[in-house]
Amino acid sequence: MIAHEQDAARLQKILSRFYAGQSSRDEARDGVLDVVLERIGCDRVSLWKFDGADGELTLLCFASKRAGGRLDTSESRLAQDEYQDYFNALIERGTFVSADAMNDPALAPMRESYLVAHHVVSLLDAAFSLNGRAYGMICCESTTAPREWRAVDVAALRAIVTRLAVLMAGEPESALWQTPSRSLRPLPSQTPQRRADDA
Repeated sequence: MIAHEQDAARLQKILSRFYAGQSSRDEARDGVLDVVLERIGCDRVSLWKFDGADGELTLLCFASKRAGGRLDTSESRLAQDEYQDYFNALIERGTFVSADAMNDPALAPMRESYLVAHHVVSLLDAAFSLNGRAYGMICCESTTAPREWRAVDVAALRAIVTRLAVLMAGEPESALWQTPSRSLRPLPSQTPQRRADDA
């Protein structure tokens, strides 16, 4: 069985147990994070979703786990002006790859509030999307040293996120259907546009 088939089978088992009432939500989250940690081999993985009302959606980190650590359900939140440049780049490609997060222009608005606070030096993210809507993302983080993410890492994370979206979409009681989402169109730029007579 190849790697993405192994991951898909594990995710299927984790979510099947949860939807059958055989495990808790936190146990399911813990299992999903373990799949990502083992496949990507990063220092930390975090789960994010949109939260709030239309026009004021924040990005909420609701679960994370360090390699060899325990599930952490403490929350972190990013406002739209902190995540919009990053989000636009993420949805344009489906993934966001940064070997040098601290100096990445798209991540500059969240540098102090998130990157510095969590010691994130490199990251690899994949959007959690379905039917033209984005619901959140999975973020793989390097917190000990800069990391050049390989094409195989990007492909593996995309496959995991896609499989999760399909599995959750098939469950009428899934939290997916209660989670705010936003279009996969770019957010309006906060950068003031120069007029022709200003040039």
